[in-house]
Amino acid sequence: MKNPFKFAKELLRYSRGELSGREREEMENVLEEMERLDELARELGDKERIGEELRVIRTFDTEKALREINRKRGKGRRLFIPWVAAASVVVVAGMTVLFLLNRVPEKAASVPVVARVEPGKAKVTFEMASGARFVLDTLTSTIRNDRANVAFENSDGTLRVEEQVDTVGDNVPEVGRNKILVPYGGTYSLILADGTKVYLNSGTELEFPSRFSKEKRQVTLKGEAYFEVARNENKPFIVQVNEMAVKVLGTSFNVKSYVDEPGVYTTLVEGSVAIARDGQPDKVIVPGEQAYYNKGVGTLSVNPVDVAEFIAWKDGFFLFKDLPLEEILRIVSRWYDVEVFYVNQGARSVVYSGKLPMYSSIEDVLRKFEISGEVRFDLKGRVLMVYDK
Repeated sequence: MKNPFKFAKELLRYSRGELSGREREEMENVLEEMERLDELARELGDKERIGEELRVIRTFDTEKALREINRKRGKGRRLFIPWVAAASVVVVAGMTVLFLLNRVPEKAASVPVVARVEPGKAKVTFEMASGARFVLDTLTSTIRNDRANVAFENSDGTLRVEEQVDTVGDNVPEVGRNKILVPYGGTYSLILADGTKVYLNSGTELEFPSRFSKEKRQVTLKGEAYFEVARNENKPFIVQVNEMAVKVLGTSFNVKSYVDEPGVYTTLVEGSVAIARDGQPDKVIVPGEQAYYNKGVGTLSVNPVDVAEFIAWKDGFFLFKDLPLEEILRIVSRWYDVEVFYVNQGARSVVYSGKLPMYSSIEDVLRKFEISGEVRFDLKGRVLMVYDK
């Protein structure tokens, strides 16, 4: 099979009965010599089976996939998962041949499922300082806080805090703070009273006042959020997270601080921010840098990074660059709200790179990793078992 794409084209024509007598005879001779190709020929005539295979491979860059197959045979444990449009029918057919001939055994190439895990279906809640609680996914009416003289407008996945005309003068300071809670499996956006926009990732809680004080704008974060801060040189914006704070005047940055993460990651897109800690001088970072605060030992380090990797979630993508599977599945598990267990510890360290849409089903996401042949999964309900090869 010197040219797999040409052969795939002929095999596809054979399955449709389009070959001449001599061509058909030559193909049948090949099929007799290669047992699995006979099965493949029958599968090419099965529209449902083909549809299933195309859903798996349609996102692949064929040239990179071929290079990966060759590389996998000889060295390395990485799988590249580029996200591109499907190729022509000939290329797709060729990839089908290569996929079926080079994939791992049938059990490792499928993800057993009891209940389908749907992404982005979590119910986001809003809890006012007064204790009143609302489900934002179904909230259509305006909520008013007359004490702080603000209104909360909710539409199109965004909660907006809008200051009302103050006819009384200084409002009475609000007791307590509002909370927006985004559970695993969802995202939401918030526009604060000063115009700052906050994108909230799954498993995130943000506390904020209805109105900011005259001296500063301060919020408290647990989880991950991307901030586009409205500039105000007279009133710094402060994100309090664990025992450190991120201070800015006007900028765009991402902060990640989950309970199951070893540290706090602050990634700067534009502007400048300062990392503040008790008893330590502020550390200023510039665009393209990431500050990492180790929660266990209290150390702070700053390194250059590709910011796109850390803010892709805001645009609905997973973007992984040379990450071990353990770290990838920690991210994926928050989005699909699944528990991950490693049957074989070697699976934790397998390294992958790739870009995937977050709104794909978890079955599709896991299948991309299984194609490498280095790991396999068993998904039952919301429990994911991970095996190495």
